[in-house]
Amino acid sequence: MTDIGSPSPRGRAGRPGSPSAHRAGGALLAVALTVTLAACSGGGPSGQGSGSGAGTTLKVGTNQQFDDWETVTKQNSTFTSLVYESLLSVAPDGFTLRPQLATEWKETPLRVDFTLRRGVVFHDGTPFDAEAVVTNLERIQKTPSQYRGQLAAVKSVTAVDPTHVRIDLKQPAPSLVTNLARLGMYMVSPKALADGDWKTEGSGTGPWKYDPKASTKGLRTVVTAFDKYYDKKSVGPSRVEITQINDPDSLYNALRAGQLDVVWTTPPLAARADKEGLKSTWFPSVLWHLQMYDTRNTFKDKKFRQAVCHAMNPQDYVDAALGGKGKVPLQRFPAGQPGHDPALRGYPHDLDRARQLMKELGGPQRKFTLISYDTQRTIAELFRSQMAEIGVEVELQLPNFPQFLSTYQSGKYPAAILSDGSRSGAYDYYIRKFAPDAPGNPLKITYPSLDAAAREGLNATDPAVREAAWKKMSEIVNDEALDCGYFDYTGFWAYNPKKVENIVSTTNDVAVFRYKDARVKG
Repeated sequence: MTDIGSPSPRGRAGRPGSPSAHRAGGALLAVALTVTLAACSGGGPSGQGSGSGAGTTLKVGTNQQFDDWETVTKQNSTFTSLVYESLLSVAPDGFTLRPQLATEWKETPLRVDFTLRRGVVFHDGTPFDAEAVVTNLERIQKTPSQYRGQLAAVKSVTAVDPTHVRIDLKQPAPSLVTNLARLGMYMVSPKALADGDWKTEGSGTGPWKYDPKASTKGLRTVVTAFDKYYDKKSVGPSRVEITQINDPDSLYNALRAGQLDVVWTTPPLAARADKEGLKSTWFPSVLWHLQMYDTRNTFKDKKFRQAVCHAMNPQDYVDAALGGKGKVPLQRFPAGQPGHDPALRGYPHDLDRARQLMKELGGPQRKFTLISYDTQRTIAELFRSQMAEIGVEVELQLPNFPQFLSTYQSGKYPAAILSDGSRSGAYDYYIRKFAPDAPGNPLKITYPSLDAAAREGLNATDPAVREAAWKKMSEIVNDEALDCGYFDYTGFWAYNPKKVENIVSTTNDVAVFRYKDARVKG
């Protein structure tokens, strides 16, 4: 499944504003939330840690709902990142790798070696070692999920000794190491997996341990400091409470009332926070762009694709739906990530050029269907009006979010505007969007030049040759106008600066911030 941002299944997230009637409803919900939070309060922080945040509680509000601690079914790490860790971590830029449970790694075309951190234990007391890594990676390989495919190139995982793991590959896997640092690759206690209680216990190696007695199903999830965590000094709060409520107005009112310290929010409410003595922060939670699924028929003509790309004005989407916050890049990869080519010019908004291309095409008026979902109506309507300016008729299909998820990549619809879910560079982009069996290629269309570039990158042993192949892939996509209309689908947090600071998010990590980095005052 594709990561598309932080939408609410009941239709609130990503919306540019809330109708006045719903604001009134939000106020009533906030009153109810006040009473409930007061009733559920434990009266003070528990699980005192010895780090910089000893004795402090971070109170977070989110529109995401907690169901269980399973790792391979989640689309974001709102809850799982509290208790679990991966072999590696990702820096705030979204792609720089850092040590976590592994302190070192060495990668060759057909092998990856990891040196593991010593002295780490799971929350249930089980030691973290090489056998635990083998157990977890083999579980992911065997469990049907979107993450299993990320280990498709793995031939075997071997515990060389307690602190060394070797992964042998069937073929080169350029995205493997990066994917091992991401969602879905968390390490779970082997004992909890064997006992069958990992979904309810959430036994990881993270800085906090699940506190079921302090938690309230459907409302609040509580974690407290893990006294055997290997790096206590790096942890801000000793206790984290996450309150779950779908309505952003209610969350914001709870923030104003002092019941919450940080809340997920919308662009209008973020702006309001900055005016009312609170603060807001935003980050590029995921990169959205035009997904042209049907290049066999609807988008068969290169000039038509180019015309559509030039007619799009992603800045309009950012301004209207995302409070003007977010960049509008002209290529898929940022500087520093494999595949980035500073020479690419992309497809900036240019109506004159788009109209000229349509004139050169001649023939009957073009039309196609764009599928989106109800809370993204603003972006979809803007796209339709932009296409109308070049004589292209767009019919919109706007189901609710669950319906959208079940149909948008079925092959029935030729286009959508959202993320392709690729996070790990050029090869990951290819296997998610252009490979014959890619989830973003529902019609199984072949792209021979991209296939060839991908093979070059896979087979290259020289890093410079490999990078040249990824750049070639970007050049082909650009020259053929197979992808365009890039813009940051921005995430927003509002917080009380008197209570908390250093609210930092990770690019492409939706619906979550770096809890560990937050600093609670007082």
